[in-house]
Amino acid sequence: MSEPSPSVPATPRLPWWPLVLVAAVAWLVRASGFFHRGGAFEYPVDYDEGVYFTAAALLSHGVLPYRDYFFVHPPGLTVLLAPVAALTHGFDTAVVYTMVRWLIPVLGASSAALSGRLAQERWGTRAGVVAALVYALYPEATAAERGPFLEPMLNLTCLAAAWVWLRPGDARRRDVWAGVLLATACAVKLTAGAWVLAAVWARGGAGEWRRVLRTVGVAAGVGALWLGPFFVLAPEAMVDGLLRFQLLRPPDGELDVWRRFVAAVGERHIGISVLGAVGLAVALARMRRREAVAERLFSAAWLLTLATFLSSKSYWVHYNAQLAASQAVLAGLGAAWVLGLAERRSRKVAALVALAVGVAVLSPLRAVIELAKQKDRGLLALGSMLRASIPKDAALCTFEPSWSIVAGRLPGLPRGAPALVDVYGLMLHDALDGPERFSHVNNAFEDERSQRSVIPLLARCDYVILNGRGEWQLSATSERWLEEHFTRDGLVWKRRSPE
Repeated sequence: MSEPSPSVPATPRLPWWPLVLVAAVAWLVRASGFFHRGGAFEYPVDYDEGVYFTAAALLSHGVLPYRDYFFVHPPGLTVLLAPVAALTHGFDTAVVYTMVRWLIPVLGASSAALSGRLAQERWGTRAGVVAALVYALYPEATAAERGPFLEPMLNLTCLAAAWVWLRPGDARRRDVWAGVLLATACAVKLTAGAWVLAAVWARGGAGEWRRVLRTVGVAAGVGALWLGPFFVLAPEAMVDGLLRFQLLRPPDGELDVWRRFVAAVGERHIGISVLGAVGLAVALARMRRREAVAERLFSAAWLLTLATFLSSKSYWVHYNAQLAASQAVLAGLGAAWVLGLAERRSRKVAALVALAVGVAVLSPLRAVIELAKQKDRGLLALGSMLRASIPKDAALCTFEPSWSIVAGRLPGLPRGAPALVDVYGLMLHDALDGPERFSHVNNAFEDERSQRSVIPLLARCDYVILNGRGEWQLSATSERWLEEHFTRDGLVWKRRSPE
């Protein structure tokens, strides 16, 4: 592949203001999902984000993951979000969750600016603006960065690690900070390990193995600090959640590998995928160059992340938000390459190519707008009903974390109440105790072993909300048990008084 122009060297004189403008657009695009009459709660709340917020809030109340309830995620986001979630000590839980939802778009805007700066410092301001815009309008990123998912913090820490690591200056200090940030990313989500492997290849390809060892060594040490306290308190439960469960869990979500691939590179963002593919091709063509550290880093991060998604047992479309961090920078590289090539031909060709690049960058806009228009008015109505019908000191147990949050409650509080944080993970974990390996989560929930822990917990609840998800996860035997011990009034199951 011929190269029309050399990479632009990093310089502190490169302007930040275009990236700041794009970051403002990124924040507005994400926050626009809350411009409804019901505010941030009218935008749909995913099961996962309810779990993460609940875990962070409970941590601030001394209820710990692994030790006090089954948890299948690393503790990074729980710890990082806890200072904000700690406001539940003085404010209504629903209000604090709303505050978190307004805060998360700031993380997305910061990631857009960092994506742009990484591309700008290597391939010029045009590459930086394209990279920032691609991240700002990446459909799955705009959706995930409206709530406390793992991906907003994961992308920000990975991009920050890359920015620190690739800049000129004191190599030792930059390796240390990059290691700290990579460890933090892995403590948020284990798939960040793709960035660690990419970092090894990026510097290793330049023969800088001392820097590789220093960065990975710091990451390992800081990772031990992240996990160590929780491991000491509940070693078996932590290994069960982070390793055994993830290795043995039954498939869920989209199971077809080809459809996963299409969801990751096509559908809502074919234009930016084309730019990213050009950038990937350029990066791979340059990878043997000693100085092409950034090209190796971002191409490997994207390829390894995609391979992880295609091979994992569970896959949901919001996982694609993790691809935005590497694909945005690659798209910036691709745009810089094709624009440079066009400028060598003629002004007319350059104008046409610039127009095509603009169309490609803005191609996800329609999907982004449609995602922002999503509404879930039923959640607010459910919250109002629960507040009015259930005493504040009663133990409310729900199969969806957001149902408790919108009612101003947290599971496990007051202390001693059942800590039903991730009922889905808990029940699947119980199903894995037998010799059978299930082809789908539906089969796991039909197995009576999946009901082993949840029934004793429900027996300690004053009120239970099934509302679809609970009816799916409970077996016919468990539903009969519920009918024997609780009375139903609409969506609310109330424990029968002892005779």
